[in-house]
Amino acid sequence: MTKELAMRNITRSQSRLVVQLASSLLLACATTTSQQATPSVDMPAPAVPAPPRQIVDNSAALTKLVAQRAPGELALADPDAIYWDSVVGGTVTLMGQPMVNPKPEATTTDALQIQALHDGTRIAFRLRWKDPEVSEAGQLAKYSDAVALEFPQRDDVVPAVMMGGPGTPVQLYHWRAQYQRDEQHGKPTITDLYPNASVDMYMHEYKTAAVSNKEAAERYQPAKAVGNPQAYRKRAVDVLLAEGFSTSAVQENDGAVALGAWKDGYWSVVIVRPLQSTVGSAIKAAAQNYVAFAIWQGGKNEVGSRKCVTMAWTPLELQ
Repeated sequence: MTKELAMRNITRSQSRLVVQLASSLLLACATTTSQQATPSVDMPAPAVPAPPRQIVDNSAALTKLVAQRAPGELALADPDAIYWDSVVGGTVTLMGQPMVNPKPEATTTDALQIQALHDGTRIAFRLRWKDPEVSEAGQLAKYSDAVALEFPQRDDVVPAVMMGGPGTPVQLYHWRAQYQRDEQHGKPTITDLYPNASVDMYMHEYKTAAVSNKEAAERYQPAKAVGNPQAYRKRAVDVLLAEGFSTSAVQENDGAVALGAWKDGYWSVVIVRPLQSTVGSAIKAAAQNYVAFAIWQGGKNEVGSRKCVTMAWTPLELQ
């Protein structure tokens, strides 16, 4: 009996061992199958936020504008280029033009931030001012936002800052939001400006214009008929000469380009001009140069002599 009982115990132990081994094998297989059915997924690394742009504070009063050397060529005007962040400039004070009627009713723009860069051939000015709305003109009694740079046209005399005088001309670079719109999209038609207007026909916009319509177009658009450059599709910036009040005349563009961008209640406009203009003015190294500024807020009915201006020349040097 004792031997038989011992054999039974051995058999029971072996059975338990077999069951345990089988259970272990099943668990291992299940684990392997689960791992094969659910492959591991590589989680993407968390995005690293871009560091904030470090922008030089240019709110200090500007007594002399120094055009720093540009990191490359300045063939294009780009008010949002990152290199402007580190360009040291300053702020000039403006006031409502006080000398010629019609005058502005108030000083609408009292501060203008200015930066400058040059590449040895061209010079770029970045101009930033507060304006609560974009105004592009086109309709009756609607006027365009604008900014102008003024330079002595001769280097042997410093003219009056208010548009020069006889024999002492000034050269101007005049950007207008309206000009930029026309350059980018073409001049708007009557229907663009007044979509709900009901008219019989404008001969100069007649879609199937015949040769005979040329005469009608000139009759309706006399400025084009006499070759007035203001009547044609424009660049974003005009080049002008003046020898006193009410004498400004558009000149052949000397290669100047400009681009403005409005964001969060501010205009940022870059005007690029050659250091040596074919119209006459020159900005020279190791010389005393001058520049002055004017701003128009079209939404405040500013146009022509209704503008805000700097009342003195700002010295300008090339680095």
